[in-house]
Amino acid sequence: MKKIIYCAKQLLPLKYYSKYKVQTGYELAIWTQWMGKPFNIKQFSLFC
Repeated sequence: MKKIIYCAKQLLPLKYYSKYKVQTGYELAIWTQWMGKPFNIKQFSLFC
């Protein structure tokens, strides 16, 4: 059942995000992944 759900998710372009710490503050990355290939990658600097 998990493999069927995984395969179904790969057919749809899904949006992911990650927030990570760098020396100057934080960075936010937002990207879309389809069939295991990332594209439309955007990175933002967050100064908190």
